[in-house]
Amino acid sequence: MAFELVHGFAFSQGLQQELQFAGSHLLLALFAFNIGIEIGQLIALGFMLPLLWLVMRYMLKGPIGSIILAALFAHVGWHWMTDRWDALTKTRWPSFDVANLTSVLFWAAGLALTAGAVLVAVGRLRLGAPRSLRGSRDAG
Repeated sequence: MAFELVHGFAFSQGLQQELQFAGSHLLLALFAFNIGIEIGQLIALGFMLPLLWLVMRYMLKGPIGSIILAALFAHVGWHWMTDRWDALTKTRWPSFDVANLTSVLFWAAGLALTAGAVLVAVGRLRLGAPRSLRGSRDAG
């Protein structure tokens, strides 16, 4: 769900012109947009899972049903991917200048600090491999 929220925030940046009625409440508007997307996905999942269960139980039984559904989903996914690739190749990207480089370096430093903090926390909490496994791995 956290990934979905980050993805929604990134997606909503493309809709900034549509958020013109948010006034000074841009963060609240983006959060409401993301919550709406999440609710829509949960509703779609609520309809699709029972439908998929019925299809797998009564129409496409056994492993062959799984193969047919996987092929169908792969086919649809392939077409979505090629459509998006076509749109991506036609997109005019912003030029890369010093301001953009500073922003990229800022985010890279933040990600590096976060990764370091996670590694330190894992080491302090001893969430890694048990000592017996670490000792045999180091000896070999």
